[in-house]
Amino acid sequence: MEFEASIAHSAQCLKKAVPLMVKYSVPVTPLNYAIWYCYVLGQKPALNQQLDATLAKLGTCPPHIARQLFDTFLSERDLALFHELSGTFHGAISGVQEDIAKTLETSQDYSAVLAECYAGLYNIKRNNIESFDGVLNYVERLTAESITMQQEAFAFQKKLEVAYQEISELKGALIDSQIQASLDKLTGLFNRGKFDEDFNLFCQSYSENEQRALLFVDIDHFKQLNDSFGHLTGDATLRKIASKLAYHVEGVGAAYRYGGEEFCILASFSSVGEAVNFAQKIRVDIAKLSVKNKEQNKAVHPITASFGIAFLQSDGEKDTLLAKADKALYLAKTHGRDRVEIA
Repeated sequence: MEFEASIAHSAQCLKKAVPLMVKYSVPVTPLNYAIWYCYVLGQKPALNQQLDATLAKLGTCPPHIARQLFDTFLSERDLALFHELSGTFHGAISGVQEDIAKTLETSQDYSAVLAECYAGLYNIKRNNIESFDGVLNYVERLTAESITMQQEAFAFQKKLEVAYQEISELKGALIDSQIQASLDKLTGLFNRGKFDEDFNLFCQSYSENEQRALLFVDIDHFKQLNDSFGHLTGDATLRKIASKLAYHVEGVGAAYRYGGEEFCILASFSSVGEAVNFAQKIRVDIAKLSVKNKEQNKAVHPITASFGIAFLQSDGEKDTLLAKADKALYLAKTHGRDRVEIA
């Protein structure tokens, strides 16, 4: 496998490979990185086919299968990709450190010359020809040293600019990779993995001064909609509802696609009533959506959603909060759907 040893190239690889590895719960090891780097390049179709088949069957790529893929399609040389990324990044940092040390050394030399010239000028005898020659010598020496110092400083500045740009690009790629790995590809909301991560922190921040709420949102009769109008319409419906959730949670909390046609929201409110009103606004907004018959341009399937709300009562009650929100959603479903229930 051919590759370039540059931070810019590594950053591009990270933008594609790392989110996939995170999505399928694959550890970012040198061997796995080499496999997924090759996968995103698409230069070995057979590897992609086997990896796709494994992911479809298992939902991840276990270590023993990864080893088989590596032994079949790659070589030890390909492990250099992972080490190249790390080595280039640390090399850039080391280069900056060396340039700083060199510039400090030059600065110290310049300071020593300044001190020497100062002492020399102080001791020069006044009012004779020799004193003028001495002053001129010191001025020439200071001028030469100043020019050298300016050149060193300018060169150091340019090196810092290059290093800053390279490190910023890599940092941006890593941040972008983390963000992309946290998003649901269909709806653009945060995914289940991000929810699990945020939920742990959410449950550790109980406060008596606010109502921290978990809201479950489930689309009513979604299977019927899919069966009647097809998965493309179903996907479009999910995106529309996700857009509504994203709009309403802005500044209040965060929305996630929990799985299938189910969403959830983590948010903080001043009171229970405020949380209920918040959910009711979203419910009404969703009810304005509908699936239309393209030929007649008429609404033929209403879209509604059921809501279950639970409130955090103490730090660390993660499982209890989930169970209560799930129970509230179940009540909303059994009491006729298109409604809000509180655990």
